[in-house]
Amino acid sequence: MSEVWGPWVQHDGMGCPLPVGTIVEVVCEDRFGFIQSQAGKIDGDSYSSWDWSHFPELKKILRYREKKPKGLAMLQEIAREVDVPKAPVEILEKT
Repeated sequence: MSEVWGPWVQHDGMGCPLPVGTIVEVVCEDRFGFIQSQAGKIDGDSYSSWDWSHFPELKKILRYREKKPKGLAMLQEIAREVDVPKAPVEILEKT
């Protein structure tokens, strides 16, 4: 199974919105206007590129996407294959 990433999310510069340990790919801009992409793990530091008040000393993250855990990707694939009834099913009570 190849890597599965969530959708790109525009970042607002107001700190990190993700929990510590999350694997992310970010697109960031440095003080010279150069844009780059990199992947890493959220470490929870308050002095980071997630907070734009540290720009231009640090890069600023413009957008990000989360890497989905392999287990989640596997469950989503299984769920897509489940045959779901098109109409409500009536459940009869035992008497």
